[in-house]
Amino acid sequence: MNHHIPLDVNAPLRLDYAKGFPLRVIRREEGFWFVAAEIAVSMKQEVEDLLQMLEPPAGRLLLLAGEEEPVLCLSEGELDELVRRVKKPGARRLRRWWQEETRPALLHEGGVASTVESLHLALALAAEAAQQVSRAVMAAVLRGPGPWQHSRWVVALDYERHNKQRWPHGKLIGLNSSVTTLEGLAELIAEPGRMPVNNGDLVKLAAACHLRLAERMGRIAG
Repeated sequence: MNHHIPLDVNAPLRLDYAKGFPLRVIRREEGFWFVAAEIAVSMKQEVEDLLQMLEPPAGRLLLLAGEEEPVLCLSEGELDELVRRVKKPGARRLRRWWQEETRPALLHEGGVASTVESLHLALALAAEAAQQVSRAVMAAVLRGPGPWQHSRWVVALDYERHNKQRWPHGKLIGLNSSVTTLEGLAELIAEPGRMPVNNGDLVKLAAACHLRLAERMGRIAG
């Protein structure tokens, strides 16, 4: 074990790996570091067993903010080595959480890390959206053969900062459908050849618009 103790105090990010189980991530000039004890718990392993899988000297003692004594931490390279060698579901979940979700968010915008609050929100919204769409797809498949086999999904997310509610919505749309604002729809229709619409569709749209305008003008006049 490397007993080098840097003089600076490292301020870790406390990120939600699982419900009620945060993982501390330390960002230093040489890369990311992780608290060895927390990595071991997430993989359901003992720290000593994990260290035996690594080339010595394994880990580094870092002084973390809020801790009185240095804490054994693992580098990102050592974490990569462990998730490859530990053949258990916990290691695979940790790999996905770090490599596919959290690390890209931390490196967003040219290496400038997002704030902790923004990162928590991004991960929570991604998890909520995936869960909702998974349920919708499962329900569609269980209903039997149908248009879901040749369709796309649109996911809408709404977030209210004060009460911390997250409302993802998944909606099935056809392959020949488009999603745009009303203003954008008008621009698409007005420009020749940009949006494939036939005369019948244009007549229906024009009639619907005239009907709505006449209804509103009648209310104003009354």
